Amino acid sequence: MEKPNTMAMGEIFSMDHYYIQTKFFRIFGGSFLFKDMNDQVVAFSKQKRFKLKEDIVLYSDETCTQPLLSIKARSMIDLWSTYDIVDLTTGENLGAARRKGLKSIFKDTWKILDANGNEYAELVEDSIAIVRRFIPFIPAKFHFSIQGQQDIMMHQRFNPIIQKTDIIIPQDHPLDRRVIAAVALLNSAIEGRQG
Repeated sequence: MEKPNTMAMGEIFSMDHYYIQTKFFRIFGGSFLFKDMNDQVVAFSKQKRFKLKEDIVLYSDETCTQPLLSIKARSMIDLWSTYDIVDLTTGENLGAARRKGLKSIFKDTWKILDANGNEYAELVEDSIAIVRRFIPFIPAKFHFSIQGQQDIMMHQRFNPIIQKTDIIIPQDHPLDRRVIAAVALLNSAIEGRQG
């Protein structure tokens, strides 16, 4: 799989370590700040609370003037929904993420599909989702798995007020950084709705 030219895209897509800071205002939706390890915003997204069909956009910053990615649900049924991921800078279809319905009640699992609909990777929770739904102070842990490699990690920090999730990617990992950011954002948005 050929690596995209990240220089023409957002800074976020060339980083090996960043975190998502999530602030939720339950009536109006939530905002997601992607920050580098110096706490500088490198990408931003805001979610509307009462949308029947998920349509999330990742921007380069809080001004929302430069859209980077679109993540759009194919249906209104959240439990089994598939979300198409598009690079808004190039128009490229990056594939999709599909939630594993009933399995995700016990352990959140996302199948990652290429542009032709073939599964080639997944995001799997290492903690027990159903326990976290009842005890929200338990931080979630996830890993991306591609061709048996389980080395991209997502770990929530313990903070009952502001959720922060670290994303750690090994250098030269083959999974497209745009897909990693999109799936991490999508998972954060869905997690926030369930909390």
